[in-house]
Amino acid sequence: DTVNKRTGVLEEKIRGLDKQLLTLKTQIKATRPGPAQNRIKQRALQILKQKRMIEQQRDQLEGMAWNMEQASFAHENIKTAINTSQAMKGGTAALKAEMKNVSIDDIEDNLDDMADLLDMTNEIQEAMARSYGVSDDIDEADLDDELAAIDEQLALDDELGESETPAYLQDEVAAPEAPQPARPISSNEQVDEFGLPMVAN
Repeated sequence: DTVNKRTGVLEEKIRGLDKQLLTLKTQIKATRPGPAQNRIKQRALQILKQKRMIEQQRDQLEGMAWNMEQASFAHENIKTAINTSQAMKGGTAALKAEMKNVSIDDIEDNLDDMADLLDMTNEIQEAMARSYGVSDDIDEADLDDELAAIDEQLALDDELGESETPAYLQDEVAAPEAPQPARPISSNEQVDEFGLPMVAN
């Protein structure tokens, strides 16, 4: 922090000297060549030398600050490496202690037993899923016939559209219509209680 503060002070001085040099530059342009202008130039040269000296001091301080940051960074890296190494050492010791309780032979025996049980389970499932009464002699010709039948059924369904009548009822004979009278009955003709025309005596 001290180095950074000192660098800030030097930066302020450099900015002040730059302002003075700008002012002297304006004065040099405003005066004619001669003793007066020469005095202004000499003053400007002195300020420029002072600025160069302060800039050199600033650069040295910045170099020191950089070196200090690098040293601090390296120190942090070393601390991190030490902590990491200690953590790994502790983890390795714990792992070694746990490995003493592990038997590779026991693990392999358990895996073998597991494989045997899985094989038995697969055999049981195959036995339970076995089909009876279904012929195994199904060839590609049977498959082609079945697919053709499915295509015909789909085409038939498309032709029927949204009809609610099932396909197996489409060919049934239509229901008979209600009986119609043989001839119309005139308004003057008398009928009996059954609605039939009465025969004249």
